[in-house]
Amino acid sequence: MNFGRIIPAIVVLFFFLPFQIIPQKAVTETLKKTALSHMQAGRYGEAIDQLNKYISANAQEAEGYNLRGFCFEKRQQYENARLDYRRAIALENRVGKRGEYENNLKRLIDIWYPLLNKKIEGHLREIAINADNPINYLEIGKSYKLMEIWDKAEQWYDEYLARDDNASPDEIIRYTEILAKTGSITKGEKILKKYVERYPDDWRLWSRYGYFTLWLSKWAIAKKAFETALSFKPFFKEAQDGLDIVNRQAYLTQQDARAFEKEYPIDAFYRKLKKNPGDIETRFKLIDELISAGRIEEAYQQLQIIGVTQAEDQRYQEKWTFVTEYREKTYREKLDSAKAKLMKDETDKESLKLVAEFYEYLQEYDSAMVMLDKYFETYPDEKDRQLRFRYARISAWSREFDKAIDIMDELLQDYPDDLEYQLFRAQVSVWINRDIELAREYLDNVLKAKPDNLEALISMGSLKLLDRDFDAAQELANKAKEIDPTNDEVIKLQSNIDWQRLRSEEEKNYAILEDGRKRVLDEDCEGALPYYEEFLSKAEPNILILKEYGDVLFCAKIFQKALDTYNEVLNQGYNYDAAMQRAKVYYALEDTASAIREFKELIKQDSTDFDARLYLADSFAKAEVYDSARSIYNLLLEEWELDSTQVKMIETRKGWLPITGIAGIIETFPNYVGLAPYVQYYADNLSFRIFSMGSRLELGLTNFFSLGISFGKSNLNANEASLDEDVTSTYTYTGDINYTTFKGHIIARLSRNLNLGAGFGTSNSQGYIKRDESDAFIRFEKRDTISLSVIYQNSDAALILYSPYLIDNRYYANLYRFEGYYKHRDGFKISGSFQYISVSDGNEGNDFVLRLGKYLYKDLAAGYEYYYTNYKYKSSFYYSPTTFESHSIWLDNELERKTDLRVTLGGKLGLIPRNKLIALEGHLDVYYNVLKNLLISGRLSVGSTSRNDSSYRFFSGQLSAYWTIF
Repeated sequence: MNFGRIIPAIVVLFFFLPFQIIPQKAVTETLKKTALSHMQAGRYGEAIDQLNKYISANAQEAEGYNLRGFCFEKRQQYENARLDYRRAIALENRVGKRGEYENNLKRLIDIWYPLLNKKIEGHLREIAINADNPINYLEIGKSYKLMEIWDKAEQWYDEYLARDDNASPDEIIRYTEILAKTGSITKGEKILKKYVERYPDDWRLWSRYGYFTLWLSKWAIAKKAFETALSFKPFFKEAQDGLDIVNRQAYLTQQDARAFEKEYPIDAFYRKLKKNPGDIETRFKLIDELISAGRIEEAYQQLQIIGVTQAEDQRYQEKWTFVTEYREKTYREKLDSAKAKLMKDETDKESLKLVAEFYEYLQEYDSAMVMLDKYFETYPDEKDRQLRFRYARISAWSREFDKAIDIMDELLQDYPDDLEYQLFRAQVSVWINRDIELAREYLDNVLKAKPDNLEALISMGSLKLLDRDFDAAQELANKAKEIDPTNDEVIKLQSNIDWQRLRSEEEKNYAILEDGRKRVLDEDCEGALPYYEEFLSKAEPNILILKEYGDVLFCAKIFQKALDTYNEVLNQGYNYDAAMQRAKVYYALEDTASAIREFKELIKQDSTDFDARLYLADSFAKAEVYDSARSIYNLLLEEWELDSTQVKMIETRKGWLPITGIAGIIETFPNYVGLAPYVQYYADNLSFRIFSMGSRLELGLTNFFSLGISFGKSNLNANEASLDEDVTSTYTYTGDINYTTFKGHIIARLSRNLNLGAGFGTSNSQGYIKRDESDAFIRFEKRDTISLSVIYQNSDAALILYSPYLIDNRYYANLYRFEGYYKHRDGFKISGSFQYISVSDGNEGNDFVLRLGKYLYKDLAAGYEYYYTNYKYKSSFYYSPTTFESHSIWLDNELERKTDLRVTLGGKLGLIPRNKLIALEGHLDVYYNVLKNLLISGRLSVGSTSRNDSSYRFFSGQLSAYWTIF
């Protein structure tokens, strides 16, 4: 041996080795210190991120798991915390540290389990109130499962399933985990058989079904179940392992063993059990032989089967204790041995494979991935193609698809012509619907070389389904059927094609339904009906959609058809929401007897439903049973906890009830007190100015009858120099006058939409005789739909005709005005006014305005306006044309439209044919509910038109408020 060469090499290694090791260790220590810093600051989420990296680099160090468990505990992720504490305990060999971790686990359990028990108590109270609600039983079962009290968990899951036959696949998976722990294998097999038929696309259920049938030695059924699971999810590790176990048993279950072959005891026992699975004695003998042969995993599976019915058998208990302890001990020893070898030589790939294998036996799949991750992080340039391919498959199985794809892309760079790699890469792409064109290229390559490759045909068929090319997918399915018509994956592909075709048709139908729903959202319920009716004519009957159709009919005010629809829904089973809507339809149809009956029944079903009680009171009010209505309103106000909106709603409805008897009037007097101040200003290019201000005070004697008084002052002035001297020279012209007006008012509210009133008083001005003044109105309005008004006014002509020449000529005038608008649901709008004026000088005239338009958008309307005015004769003292007309285009844009604020900007542009002048006008309207009892409104307007063949310009402003003092 050449020591001259060895000794220098050792020296070099001694000096350089620390420099290779220390940086990696320093990095991991930095991760740990950073995590501890985050933990001290209470940032446990950030600490977990650092500890994940630390554990990846130090998978066999218990401290990392302990620290991460503590972080999970602080974040109340108790199940993860328990798992990490247990991992730390299993890895730790030092007695002191192990005791510390065990104390941490005990502390966690002492915190967590009482919370779960408290949760159980809460659900038990709920069961005492309503024993039919399955959710409470489910939550109790889940709580016992988390506490690992398996027998009670099974009991409560049984209670849950007895009340809910539509459990989700997730709940069945949890249930079977419990059954596996309690050894209820036969029960689990029956449950899983039922649910794989109900959810045939769920690979998790198929895989779990495979294991339960495998434990019952139903090898053929188990194999089919595992293959079905893998047809949906090709690299589902759980199903792959199960299929491997089944295939290893194949030689033991030959249908007809050949006489010249020696039959070993294990083979004989398996054969007997195949014919008679209930032969317990033979199964015990098989277990003894399996233990003797060291086939511990198979013995463990056979004991699980026996435990279903023979858990109390002394032989079972002894063998179960031996096998489970031996299995755990042996696998741990083999695992530790493989890990020890790997620690000595981290390049030992065979040991790495054994570590991954035994982690899988112990169902510690995450640990297997940790080891593989660590190996490939340390040796990223590893070229062992089999190990890399295995790593890619496990990564895909662990749903780390990006990692699997990266590994396969690197393999394909090194081995670009390997069709097996191309096929797997394509399968992953199809699985996650990614890199589809690349998958198409690889599958084409495989099929060109191997046109009968069944997996490639099925994957290409699935890819065609992603393209929604059903015909091409069917061609591939037909070719696959020619190769192996009984293959489960081929059958599944055909099933998927059929289902996707059906789903495509359903999507087209649902697109029709969505169009209808958009119309409903746009408040066009009537326009939505054809879409709903077309959908219902094509789709399968659906109670929820039928009820929704009834809601749209109700919204469109087609009440009788809505009633028939709700009846159809309720005939197929009770539905509280449909019953509520039906009661509302009765109310809308004014069938108060039926409405009262239905709302009473709804209150019996749910005594806490505010709407049901409110509508019952409304129904009594509509039936004129006012005492009953008032009693319910008072009950809601006095005994229920209501928000401010609900209180206002009830008080408004209560206010609509007529007051009966002296006591009722006294109780509600005054019904309200309102104050309405106002200010107005008008100016034109003739120097004419009007400024008015005043206020009205209203006192509500009842909810439908009010008295009021008003006071107002107006000032009119003009500059004589800007007026026609031929007119002003005929009388003494001062150009300034003040009016003071007092009035009393009577206001009656006949319904929510119909009001009328009248005012009587005097108007006087210094130097002139005091004279009577009066006004009256009738108004019907459903806001944003229809409005009709009739207005009468008797006053000074100057305040009606707005003329500077009437300041010192006190004429009187009567005004009669009819105005209104109507907005159709399709956006069409018509509005207009007609005004007749008679003047004390014997003249009379009228104004007519007609507007036609349409809402181009929800907040933008435009249209045409025609304006016409004429008088009996033309007067020198005020504008009174014998004939005048204009044609204009108008536009209104709602800049803001909210419950408490509405802002509208509008105007018009037109032509006056008589003198070819342009008519212009612009305005801004604002309505603002500053408070619930305070409304402010205002209007600014500016315009230009023609008077006496000359340009006439004006500006006006109005501001008013209405304050309900109480």
